[in-house]
Amino acid sequence: MILPLDLEKAEAACCQQLAADLQLPTVITEILFRRGFTSAETAQRFLQPQLADLPAPSAMKGLDTAAELLAEAVVQRRQIVIHGDYDVDGITATVLLADFLRKTGLEPICHLPNRLTDEYGLTMKSVAVLAAQVVMPALLITVDCGISTPEEVRYAKDLGFTVIITDHHEPPADAADFPLADAVVNPRQAGCAFAGGELAGVGVAFFLLVALRRKLVEKGWWTQDKMPNLRDSLDLAALGTIADVMPLTGVNRILVRAGLEVISGRGRPGIAALCERALLREDSVSAENVAYQLGPRINAAGRLGNPQLAADLLLTQDMGAAAALAEELEAANILRRELEAEVLEAALHQAEQQVAAGQGSLVLQGQDWHPGVIGIIASRMIDRFHLPSLVFTGDSGQKGMLKGSGRSVRGLNLHQALEQCRAWIVHFGGHAMAAGLTVRHEDLAQFRAAFAEAIRALGGGLPKAGITIDAVLDEQTDFRELARSLRLLEPFGQGNPEPVFLLRNIRLREVSALREHLRFAVPLNGGLVKGIGFFMAAQFEAAAAEGAVDLAFRLKESSFRGVSRVEVHAVAMLDCKK
Repeated sequence: MILPLDLEKAEAACCQQLAADLQLPTVITEILFRRGFTSAETAQRFLQPQLADLPAPSAMKGLDTAAELLAEAVVQRRQIVIHGDYDVDGITATVLLADFLRKTGLEPICHLPNRLTDEYGLTMKSVAVLAAQVVMPALLITVDCGISTPEEVRYAKDLGFTVIITDHHEPPADAADFPLADAVVNPRQAGCAFAGGELAGVGVAFFLLVALRRKLVEKGWWTQDKMPNLRDSLDLAALGTIADVMPLTGVNRILVRAGLEVISGRGRPGIAALCERALLREDSVSAENVAYQLGPRINAAGRLGNPQLAADLLLTQDMGAAAALAEELEAANILRRELEAEVLEAALHQAEQQVAAGQGSLVLQGQDWHPGVIGIIASRMIDRFHLPSLVFTGDSGQKGMLKGSGRSVRGLNLHQALEQCRAWIVHFGGHAMAAGLTVRHEDLAQFRAAFAEAIRALGGGLPKAGITIDAVLDEQTDFRELARSLRLLEPFGQGNPEPVFLLRNIRLREVSALREHLRFAVPLNGGLVKGIGFFMAAQFEAAAAEGAVDLAFRLKESSFRGVSRVEVHAVAMLDCKK
């Protein structure tokens, strides 16, 4: 375990002053201090993020041009085509744009690729199919894709499209591969001064709509009092940002915090139905609920080749239709879990062999692995082995081609590693933490060697770091007050991890095993607080013994039928004598 460093005298005094100024427990202000919020002003802005603090959209390179082109298309009643992607980010970004354009009286054509039969992103095929559905001149806008497709953009323009690219993935390293669209909006592109470089694709689309709405007001399309309230669209921004595992700091924190409030209000019929199906019946919906309950259900549609199902759910205004679509998504998610279980055992066997051989990265491949679950399998490998992981499957649509999905560990840029292996890659795209790629089967061995070398050069393949403890507590801590105060730090996620606490020399009570999980109770404040250790049943005998343990845990506050309760979720348990 990595324990927090002792604060210097001046630092401790600062934390005490913050606690007094903010009326918070000192343990909370110590966490804030260690995360860089050392004044009441900066801490307050973090604790209470405001939409008014969002940066001006005009700071994003290419955005004003894109907004002007879109506004002209709306005013001239031109046909607009939205080309999205099949994951939650791509689906929500597509729905966000389509929903807004419908309010202008236009009915945009939406295209969401089929993960099982289509290549990733904008392709020659998708451009040709979409061109056949419109009367030129028309406008083609991409969301969550397009930054690495120069030839496809050129083809679309030759066919008569005005082309706008909006994306958040890493731009090509070679300027010659940059798409020459009529407008390119990507906060990662060179020369972009926007403060939110870690936006998801749906976040980029949201800022475009902020600028578009202003342009339409300037053109007299709406008055200030009649224009749509974009706050109502932040539920989509929160869904896509959390599901794409973007850092929940800075601009994203503002968007997601407000978006979770909108989700909790359940004003969108599709989200209300999805919450009901996921048994989220209390008012408040957290980032954790989105990451583990709502997001996977939306993603399941795309994983099984039908992302339009999820888009239809999010777009419908009919509660009956929403309930039926949510039921279809639930069935898709159950099937997705079954497919994942089929692949996981074989993938773990390969991974264990590569780890035993001293590999610092994992490249796994199965001929018949379902392409819809290989990204999840890569994430499972990260959880288990903490090594950069790529998972490939054969592509029945292209003989000899392998479709892959990768995930990385914190501090290692996966996109940068793949750039160093591009001689063996047919196509790839993504960002620091996740990527998709295609490799020829005959090149897999050379690619695996090149990838391993790239990871070594970037300092990867290191053993998993210990658990970072945010604060050491004692049995007299007011855990209920602490749990309430922790909610101010939400949403938790990438860049803003949920705090982990440590209790030393604690004797667990009421210890039992529930399948693979460990149940127990912790004596706190003169009473017992229920606890659970997920997948920790193997430690049952040690936990049930008379000796005390050092318990690392997260503190959870939940509500059921209006009754609030606090629960301990174990992270690690060690014999305190060791």
